[in-house]
Amino acid sequence: MSFASLLESRIETCKNPVCFGLDPVLSLIPAEASTPEDKIRKFYFDILEEFLKRNVKPAVVKPNSAYYECVSILAMQVLAEIIATYRKEGMLVILDAKRGDIGKSSEAYSKAAFDVYGANAVTVNPFMGGDSVKPFLREENGVYVLLRTSNKGAEDFQDPGLVKSVAKKILEWDNGSIGAVVGATNTRELAEIANFISAQKKEIPFLIPGVSIPGVPGGQGGEAKAVMGALREGGFKRNIHVLNSSSGLSYAWQASGSPSNYACACADALERLVENIYG
Repeated sequence: MSFASLLESRIETCKNPVCFGLDPVLSLIPAEASTPEDKIRKFYFDILEEFLKRNVKPAVVKPNSAYYECVSILAMQVLAEIIATYRKEGMLVILDAKRGDIGKSSEAYSKAAFDVYGANAVTVNPFMGGDSVKPFLREENGVYVLLRTSNKGAEDFQDPGLVKSVAKKILEWDNGSIGAVVGATNTRELAEIANFISAQKKEIPFLIPGVSIPGVPGGQGGEAKAVMGALREGGFKRNIHVLNSSSGLSYAWQASGSPSNYACACADALERLVENIYG
């Protein structure tokens, strides 16, 4: 089964297209533990337990490897544990590592993401071209290529012409498991990019960061319902696109000011985000 088909099945099963970004910031994690690594482990395992208790789960989770790498070598092992545990409960895992290097190095990065960490998908920077992207292409694993990101500095290089050039290449490389990272903060651009791809008689999975949750701090201001509307306006019809919230879900407890209820606050925010998508 291609990654796109696996993703479509997963979204249908859990009845939402939410991607939960697992980006630990130690100063914002209220979980009590004796080491930073145990603190991260307990935090995300407590949240998972609350998801299972309520029978509400995101379609996908997306740990950013940098947040673990900057803690310790042991935290990288915790990352592998988190990936395995969330996958065991049915969630697909995107390793957000933004890899991209010469062919042999990309082969090594690909093995690390899929065979060592056990992720279902990985994010990739296409700047070095096809030979840096193709080593990641496996039918059963997903590859999300950076196309139009939501950070302010994206304007330095990502003009419409470049975005279309990268989109064309992504479609050339498409093996049924390639997708694109397109930010949520500019829904007009999102619709235009979707429309450009639809005009080629194609539809590929979008990973859409920057989605905010009403009443919850965090996120970059992208409104979930508007994002879904932009996808439809752009001619996309399949349920293969995921909307990412990282700090808005992880640190939703900040809105209530009750750090001890961090797991409940995260599950509440997930339910609110799903309502916002479909409401």
